[in-house]
This record gives sequence, structure tokens and C-alpha cells, in this order.
Amino acid sequence: MSFKHTFTLVCTFFLCSNIYSQYENSFFDNDKYERTIDSSHIVFHFDNLSYFRNVEYLSPIDKGSTYIGFNLLPYVQYSFNEKAQIYGGFNLRYDFGNPEIRSIEPYFKFTFDDVLAHNIVFGSLNGTLQHKMIEPLYDYEKAITDRFEQGVQITKPGKFLSYDAWIDWHDMIYENDPKNERFVAGYNVYLNPINTEKNKISLNAQGITVHSAGEIDVNSKPNSVEYNFAYGLEYTHFFNEHTNLFLSGHAAFYEDRSDDKVNGIIDGVGQLGVLRLTHKDYQFVLNYWDSHQYQGPWGEQLYHSIGNKNWPYAQDYRKMLGVRVGYEVTIGKNLVFLNRLGFNYNVHPNKLDVTMENYLRWHFSKKPKKVSLY
Repeated sequence: MSFKHTFTLVCTFFLCSNIYSQYENSFFDNDKYERTIDSSHIVFHFDNLSYFRNVEYLSPIDKGSTYIGFNLLPYVQYSFNEKAQIYGGFNLRYDFGNPEIRSIEPYFKFTFDDVLAHNIVFGSLNGTLQHKMIEPLYDYEKAITDRFEQGVQITKPGKFLSYDAWIDWHDMIYENDPKNERFVAGYNVYLNPINTEKNKISLNAQGITVHSAGEIDVNSKPNSVEYNFAYGLEYTHFFNEHTNLFLSGHAAFYEDRSDDKVNGIIDGVGQLGVLRLTHKDYQFVLNYWDSHQYQGPWGEQLYHSIGNKNWPYAQDYRKMLGVRVGYEVTIGKNLVFLNRLGFNYNVHPNKLDVTMENYLRWHFSKKPKKVSLY
């Protein structure tokens, strides 16, 4: 069979099955502008992420939200050697219309690269959207609301096999605390049997666990453990350096193994895929979501059967169609503007959701200077 016929068959398969789309999100990568520096050198960084994200949801699951503000992240980087780097600073989030700072937290990260072909991160992880999870498993809004996970992360880069595994210790407790401790563990594995200049085929497996428990707290809520996992096939055709077509299909699953079910749902399933055309600074995507009693405790609520708008009543079957367009432009050195617009149509009931997004990211760094710690 010729490549032309094979390509046509692959496209037909995805277009005739359930199609779901999400953007390529490297704009939000936490280490997007970080580079290894020479040993015994130090460099100052300043990262700013400004956001104006407004979602108008008429569907019965999610109430929607509006975020207008910015994240400021000043920090320093010190290099022990070409493999070991340490970062320290703080992350501040401020939302317009609020006289108080929304949050301020320390930023600490230690990275150790190329350890038996693996990279290790301890502290503030290269996480959120950088995990490249599908949106039903990982909430898109966390790039704003929960930008940095904290824990341990192991990644393996590679042409034929790559993966990301991490644990995020999200809520710490002490004796007699009124809440449960909570941690999130996840993985995302890619096997690429074909990875050439023109074509890439990937087999993908990803999963996430959200566990809430505690033995020293005084919280009356029972322990809980919820799982999401997904399996999929991805295909990319590179027409040239400026244009590519990306397609993928996933089956996503939910299981609640808690003694007392968190939302009264034992398990659920969803079908999804991706059809995305990237041309220069533009992304064009089509979406479809089809599910039965699907929940994602760390995923975007729009895909749930039970959300903050209809709780505790479930809408067992979900079907959604949509279209999105994104435009990313470099204004100056390490100064990038991102605009996105999305329309999401809920088949049952007949409702339309609209998402409007504007982001501005600026990263500044001084020239590295050699310092002596002795």
C-alpha cells in the first residue's frame, strides 16, 4: 500500500471516529527559557505570565470562570556542573479586581540530568501542561491556578521511547489538621515505532491517581482514591518546517476505589481524539467528546458527568463538538503573545460554550556570572 493510501486511511479512521482536540501547549512550559550554564556560575531570571481567560459555559456541568491577572516569578539559577542545576525564588499570583495577592509561594527546584539516560527534578516540577496529558485527565486551567507542582519527577527523553513520571505532594498535613493530606501521582509514556523527518507514529499510555487520606488529622471525611488512565495512538505528518497535521485517538477511563464514592460513580469511560493543523504561528483544531459517567478529579471539569453546576445529579452521557483556533506571535526576544478562541457545542442538551484566552509571557535573564562558594 502506498503512503498516499495509508495516509488517507488513517485520516478517514480518525474523522469517522470520535475526535477531540487540544492545543500544543509548549508556550506554558515551566523550563521553556532555562538553559544549562557553566559550573560555578549563577544567573538571575524573571518570568512573567499575564493572563485574561474567560469561559462562558451554558452547558449543565461547569459554571465557568474568569481569570485576569499575572504570575511573577523572580529566581536565581546556580550550576554545580553540566548535569546539576539548582533554582530558587518565589512565585506570586495576582488577580485584577482583588486588593490582595492571591498567592505567594517559594520556588525551589533541583535538576540532575542524564542519570542513566534519565532526568530528575526535585522540588517545583516541570509539570501542569508540560506533562502533555489529555484535558479530561489534567485540567487546562491549572497553568494559571496551580502553576507549580511540588514533589519528585523523573523523565526519559528519547526518539523511540520517552516518558514522564511524577508525584505531586499537593496538601501537607500535621497533627490535628482539619483536612486530609492529598497527593497526585502520574505517568505519561510514548513509544514511537516510526519517527522520521516526515512521519511520526506514537503509542501512548498515561494515567493519574488522586489520593486523599490521613491518620493524624481530625477530618471526618473518609479516605479516597480515584484513578484516571488513557490509551491512545498518535500520528503526525510534517509537510515542512512550518506546517504539520496531528491526529490522535484515546480511550479514557475513570475508577473510584474509595469505600465511600466521591461522586457516587464507580467507573466511567470516554472516547476522544485529536485533529490539529499547525501552520506557522496558527493552530486549527476540531473537537468531539463522547463519554458515559466519566469523572476526572484532576481533569478539566467540562468533560465530567458531575460538576460544580449539576452536583450531585449526574448527566450520564456526554457528547460535545467544537472548534478552536490559536495564534502565537513573538513580539520581542523572549516576549510572546498567545490568543485562543474556542466554541464547544453540547449535543445533549443543545448548549454552546465559548472560551476566550489571551496570554503574554515575558522572560528576562541576566548574563551568567561566576561565583565562588568557598
